[in-house]
Amino acid sequence: MNTELHAITEQRAMEHILSELDAGRGGMLVTPNLDHLYRCVNDLSFAALVAEADLVVADGMPLVWAAKIQGTPLPARVAGSDLIWSLSESAARRGRSVYLLGGDPGTAEKAARILSEKYENLRVAGTMCPPIGFERDEHEIARIINALATARPDIVYVALGSPKQERLICRIRKSLPQAWWLGVGISFSFVCGDVRRAPRWMQKTGLEWVHRLIQEPRRLFKRYMVVGIPFAARLLVTSAWRRVFGVSGSIKSRRQNRVNAASQPARPVPAIATEPATRTRVRRHPGSLQRLRSVVLLGGTVRPTPLHAAVKRSILDLPLEQETTILNHWLNRATELARYADIEQLPVRILVNQQSYEPNSGAARYSGVYTVEQDGSEYRGTGGMLRDLAQQYDDDDLILVASASQVLLDPLSALAKVLHHKGGDVNLISHRDGTPSGVMLIRCQTLRLIPSLGFFDMKEQGLPLIAGRYDVRVVHCRRPTGVPLRTLEDYITALRLHHRRRAGRPRVADPLSEDWSPSFAIVENGASVAARAHLHDTVVLRSAIVESGASLVRCVVCPGAVVRQKASEIDRFVTA
Repeated sequence: MNTELHAITEQRAMEHILSELDAGRGGMLVTPNLDHLYRCVNDLSFAALVAEADLVVADGMPLVWAAKIQGTPLPARVAGSDLIWSLSESAARRGRSVYLLGGDPGTAEKAARILSEKYENLRVAGTMCPPIGFERDEHEIARIINALATARPDIVYVALGSPKQERLICRIRKSLPQAWWLGVGISFSFVCGDVRRAPRWMQKTGLEWVHRLIQEPRRLFKRYMVVGIPFAARLLVTSAWRRVFGVSGSIKSRRQNRVNAASQPARPVPAIATEPATRTRVRRHPGSLQRLRSVVLLGGTVRPTPLHAAVKRSILDLPLEQETTILNHWLNRATELARYADIEQLPVRILVNQQSYEPNSGAARYSGVYTVEQDGSEYRGTGGMLRDLAQQYDDDDLILVASASQVLLDPLSALAKVLHHKGGDVNLISHRDGTPSGVMLIRCQTLRLIPSLGFFDMKEQGLPLIAGRYDVRVVHCRRPTGVPLRTLEDYITALRLHHRRRAGRPRVADPLSEDWSPSFAIVENGASVAARAHLHDTVVLRSAIVESGASLVRCVVCPGAVVRQKASEIDRFVTA
């Protein structure tokens, strides 16, 4: 996963923000440290947030060291906890206003008072400390947006910790497009003196983390000792490897003023690749996906999977929640993507072959948004179908292609952002073992290489053919971005992960804990389940019957099946 950093000083970053404000342009600044970089490698949705920022600077000495080892040094570390002072001072001189959002209760007000006393002409437009859990409450989000709209600050400091602050900024920054947004972590507590910052010599020598660990050992031990130190070691070793073997970042030539934190092809451990810069050119984001013409879901299958054979319907018509099918989940994600890309309506085209069931569970509100298109020939293959579809679009138009038989674990908008940011003609996501994830962003011109007749598989034949002439780039992801649906175990696993996330629980339970609590029980309309039946992570499809006293654990009860009184079933399809 690539994370690019601007190679500039704190003074230059501050000057750029103020000059952009003078020009009436807002933006977002992110200050990644080692923890951010680790999260970018392991969480594509967070990497997409960082990629959306207009200014990204290194807040962490390991990043500075890695850049130097690689031979493309950064001029300096730029810490958010320093910027809050220097930028506020410059804002006071220029008559700009600031808003302090977040922090512990009372710290925003106290920090605002201290900054105002230190810089007499600083205008504090307001402060706010949202309650715990505000990010899941639309009313609280609306309250924040309204408060900011009323205050109309020039600079918004958001101190909620990462990744919460970056997610909030990306969510609400459009409500105040002419402001600059900065995620500053624990900086309000530093300003107030509630948390002491490390001495300057520790900051310069990269030992600030030791000072923080001593202050908050319970909270920070895992971050620094279990994750941080091994990850930093891999980062430095990979940077040296790039220096010795002359390997550079994959998009260095396109953005020569940035640092490129890229993973090795075989293993996604980030390295740093930088180009020295004398000036900063900031990439603008509006309309970056305006050429996206459709989301294409590949719903065909060469041979029936065990899941297909048991349920005898399209995988897209299986329930994901009580009132939501997998198809409607895809359509909802596509709607979110259209909203992000500022596209009025983004068509979803579902391609199926003659051996596949056609999905028909799309909600009425999506009428006209999606179409189901069957391959006219018996053997055309995914590559051939995509080639035929691309004939309807211009060469530079984009299509987002995904395997329909999966449940995404990351937002589709996040995947699209990361893929588009990669910058190739074809961009795809690869899992840690090198296998494709089933999500690709494709420029239509590349598909014209595929023959107009005959069977052509996209993965086995299309990608190698396209790679011979066009730029095919891979985003390496340490964890799966989705769960493919082929077996009963796949389906139950996908449902558990989806419902755990909706409930705010971690995707993976503590391996040392005994987590026997059920995550879901889904009963389709038209199914009959007795009140005294027990369903544990089980799906009962329409026209199935579960009688009183029956116990079902991790099962799918197929249409027409009957589970008799007091029967017990575990880990199986129950068929008629």
